[in-house]
Amino acid sequence: MVTLPKPFFKKYKTPLLILGLGLRLLCIFLPPLWEDDWSRYLWEGNLIRNGESPYQVSPFDSFQKSNLSETEVEVLSQINHPDWTTIYSPFVLLFFTLFSAGFSGLFLKFSYLVFESLSFFYFSRKQFHKSHLLYWIFPLLIKEVYVNFHFEILILSLSWVFLTAIQNKKQILASFILGLVVHIKIFSLLYSLYLIKTLEYENWKKDWRRWTFIGLSFFFGFFIFYFIYYILFPDTTDFGITNLFKFGLGFKFNQFYEPFWNLFGMVDLKTFPFLILFILLTVYRFLSTEKKDRFQKFESIFIKLDLYFLFGYLFLTLLPVYNPWYFLVLLPLIVTSKSNRTIPWILVSIPQLSYLTSARLGLDFTYFYEIPDPVLLLEAISSLICLAWYFRQIFILLYKISNISNIAPKGSIGYGNRN
Repeated sequence: MVTLPKPFFKKYKTPLLILGLGLRLLCIFLPPLWEDDWSRYLWEGNLIRNGESPYQVSPFDSFQKSNLSETEVEVLSQINHPDWTTIYSPFVLLFFTLFSAGFSGLFLKFSYLVFESLSFFYFSRKQFHKSHLLYWIFPLLIKEVYVNFHFEILILSLSWVFLTAIQNKKQILASFILGLVVHIKIFSLLYSLYLIKTLEYENWKKDWRRWTFIGLSFFFGFFIFYFIYYILFPDTTDFGITNLFKFGLGFKFNQFYEPFWNLFGMVDLKTFPFLILFILLTVYRFLSTEKKDRFQKFESIFIKLDLYFLFGYLFLTLLPVYNPWYFLVLLPLIVTSKSNRTIPWILVSIPQLSYLTSARLGLDFTYFYEIPDPVLLLEAISSLICLAWYFRQIFILLYKISNISNIAPKGSIGYGNRN
C-alpha cells in the first residue's frame, strides 16, 4: 500500500477514508488481543469516580472488598502488577474518568474515535494526501488503539492540533498544546523540534516578551492538570513520579539490540553509536550549508532525509522499554514528511514482533513477558538494515557536498592548484 503511486490515493480517497473509519468501528467491538493494560484504564477511571485517587490506592487494596460486582471482579482480575499504584499523568486519569463510566470499554474506545477523527480532519483540512490516508488506514495503529485501548491516540490527536497551530503561526497556542502532550508522556518532547524551528533567534533580545509567553504557555499546558487534580485530591503529593522512575529502572522489555551486541561480547549499547553518528553528521551538514539562508536550507535537507523521524526513532530506542505502541507517536513525523519513504513505516512496525513472547509461542520461559532471542535478533537486524539505508542516503549527500570544491577547471583556484 505504501509503495502505490500518489494518483491511486487521489482517485480512491473517499473509499480509503470510509475503509479507515469502518475498521475503527469494527475494532471497537473486538476484545483486546494479547494485552491487559485496558483493565487498569477502566479501573482507575472508576476509582476516581468513586472519590479515590489511583496515586494513593492500588488495585490490590480492593481485592478484599466483598461488595464488588461481577464486572469489577473481571476487570480487577486482569490488572497486571496490582500492587502498584498508577504511573499515568493526571490528564490521562481524568480522561479515563470521563469516558469509562460503568467500566465500559466501548465508551472509552468511542471517545478515542471522536477525539482522533475531529483533530485529524481538522489538521487535514479535507485535503487528504497520500501520507494522510496511509495514516488513516494504518492497521497497526487501528489495532493498538481500537482493539488494545492504548491511549497514545491522545498524543496523536493533540499532535494534529499542535501541528495545525504551527502551520497557522500560533506559537503560544502550539506551546500550550506541546506542554499538554509532554504532560501525557515525556518522550513527546520530540515534537518540540517543530516549534523550535519556527522561533526567530536573530532578534531574540527584542522578542524576549514573546519568548517568555511561549515558555509560560508550555509550562501552563504541562502543569494545569496537575493543579486540577490537586484540587480534586489535595492529599496528592507524588503524582506517580516515584513509580515512573521505579518502572524505568526496574523493568526492561523488548530491548531488541541487546542480543545483537551480545554476539560481539559487548554490553547493550542500544542505539547510542548510531545516535552519536547521527548528531555528528547533522552538525557537519549544518556547518557545511551556505551561510546565506542557512536555517531554511538546512531545514529543507532535514525534511528531505526524514531526519525528524530518524531523531525520534533513535530517541525512543534509548528507553528501557520498547512497547510497540510507543512508536505510534512517530506517525505525525512520517505524515508531515515530504519524502514518502517506506522505511519509516517499517521501523514503526518492527516492534510489533514483541508480542511473540515465549509464553505465547509455547516455549519455556523464566518470566512471563520474556521474548526469545531469535525474535529480538530479527527485530534488531530488520531495524539495522533500515538504519543503514538511512545513513547511506546521508553519506551520499555528504559525498556530493565534498565534491563542491572540485567543480572548477584544473589549474584554477579551488581545484587544488598547488603551483
